[in-house]
Amino acid sequence: MFPTQSFREPVTARPTGITVRSLVLGFLLVIAFSVAGCYSVFLRYEIIGTGYLPRGAISLLLLLVLGNAGVGRLVAKWKLSRAELLLIFVMLLAMAAIPGQEFAQHIYLNTAGLTYLSGARGQYLDLFTPHIKPWLVPSLDPDAKVITDLFQGIPAGSGVPYAGWLTTFAVWTPYWFVLYWSIMCWSAMLSRQWERHERLTYPLAQVPVEVVDDEKGALSSLLRSRLMWGCFAFSAGLYVIKGLHTYYPIIPDLKLQGDTGVLFGGGPASEWNGIPLHFYPEMVGIAYLLTSEVSFSLWFFYILRQFLEMTRYSMGLFQHADFFQFQTVGGYLVLAGATLWAARLHLKDIVRGAVGLPTKTDGADNPLPYGVAFWGAVLSFGALVAWASAAGVSVPWALMLYALFPLVAIVVSRVICEGGMFIYTSPFRLNELLFDVIGCKRLGPQNLTVMTMLSWVQIRSTATQNMPAVLQGFRIGSLANLNRRQVTWAMFASICLAILTCHVTSLSVIYNSGVGKLGWWPSRAAQGTAAGLASFMQTPQPMTSGDWTSMVSGGLVTFFLVKMRQQFVWWPFHPVGYVAWIGWPLERYWLSIFLGWLLKAGILRWAGYQLWRKLRPGAFGLILGICFVLTFWIVAHFFWP
Repeated sequence: MFPTQSFREPVTARPTGITVRSLVLGFLLVIAFSVAGCYSVFLRYEIIGTGYLPRGAISLLLLLVLGNAGVGRLVAKWKLSRAELLLIFVMLLAMAAIPGQEFAQHIYLNTAGLTYLSGARGQYLDLFTPHIKPWLVPSLDPDAKVITDLFQGIPAGSGVPYAGWLTTFAVWTPYWFVLYWSIMCWSAMLSRQWERHERLTYPLAQVPVEVVDDEKGALSSLLRSRLMWGCFAFSAGLYVIKGLHTYYPIIPDLKLQGDTGVLFGGGPASEWNGIPLHFYPEMVGIAYLLTSEVSFSLWFFYILRQFLEMTRYSMGLFQHADFFQFQTVGGYLVLAGATLWAARLHLKDIVRGAVGLPTKTDGADNPLPYGVAFWGAVLSFGALVAWASAAGVSVPWALMLYALFPLVAIVVSRVICEGGMFIYTSPFRLNELLFDVIGCKRLGPQNLTVMTMLSWVQIRSTATQNMPAVLQGFRIGSLANLNRRQVTWAMFASICLAILTCHVTSLSVIYNSGVGKLGWWPSRAAQGTAAGLASFMQTPQPMTSGDWTSMVSGGLVTFFLVKMRQQFVWWPFHPVGYVAWIGWPLERYWLSIFLGWLLKAGILRWAGYQLWRKLRPGAFGLILGICFVLTFWIVAHFFWP
């Protein structure tokens, strides 16, 4: 791939080792973050770890930095260094999605839900349980108390039935650890290529680095900027007003999310009706930090898609979702292949080092030794396939699932590490894509059921893919001059600790509340999962020739974009914009990205680079203000729901 932009090289001084106090404080915050995340997501569906720049983690970092400056004035030796503060943030970054959107709200509800909804109380009598191994769930009996109490709530004074989940946790938890470890290994193999050779900008990673950019632990220049605090106040003020409106309706609400309404009565032009017009200050700020080609491509391909929908409408084609979804699938496959091809020399060096042959680089600054990264990925792949096979998945389909998984993760990581999408999700789920491609009848009900269960962590959702978080953590470690191998183990330990904390906290919240009293999304999660699986089992929709054509055409378009970008520096269309052109995140963010791009383009065109750089603190202020105020409202809801 062609480099996007020159970015600050990692410092060359000897890396700083991790201190015990930063590690201990980091682990304590991981536990606290996990507990708070479970309560907020289950009871109110408020996610403190959402997105690829987790608001809760950024808010904690901001509070730590401000508190650290005050503590340092009182007792200098207690002041945390820049490296210590960024290590704590990286630990939170790696695990932030686990107690919220990625892990906790899926595993417990869905694991028990397949059993519960296969009983007389559900509408899927004996549809799922015949295909589930007994050790995969707490019980296969829909009337078992460990199942019914989770949905109905335990009687007052009763204890949470942790014992009923011990076997399930003992079986599943090692699988999850290996899955996350495979991500660490893949990330370790790609990080040097992306940082040193392709020089990706990592726009989201710039935020914590700028917040803590002072070696002596004093307030950074960013936090001393009036422009930053002015934009912080503007961004936060918008959501202070919106939050107060929910408590005091007499306060007018700010309509920051609207749409075009009905512009045209019918015909192809009606595709422009209801186009979202949302204003998100944080995405304006992020777009200001992006390279111009990336920010331009993100909104341009969204608009292009609207014109393509008009064209299809004029041809009598009114259903667009599958057409664009399979185009994106083709784009993913080609972009993943192009990314690996661009890294081929580096990956070859890693393989040579792993088998004991001489290498061009010693890999001393790699997040993992070459041998550990390569063999870790290989052995993890084998372990995941073996585990899936033992759980009931046919080996060929398990091989396909875990071979495609890192390819999807790589593309999502490019969207985040180049495109800076605060929240991003692909228009397809990998397991369901395989259901379509292979065919539900060929797979059979057991493969469908168990592959669905395997997908609940990382595989199904790209909204909280762990690889972008890990790669950003590596980049932050480089800029903070931390020992990246120690950072790797600290992040992995944080992930494992978060999972174990969620086991205890999530079951406590769910059993004491009952599913019916949970927030709007968790209360429906198990039903939604069961309905989706039942649809694939009972009424499968085979792929059509048009779907295959869309996939091939999407791959060809992406290949063209990649080649043009490699050959011509002036080429303005980035393939990241194409693969990200469909899905609710871009529906939500396209206008804000356009505004950020327009602001940056205008400044660079009419005032020059120096003014653009001078105004960067304002972009960070827009981002930090939203992160802080939304975290504040989540905390406030604990006490004033």
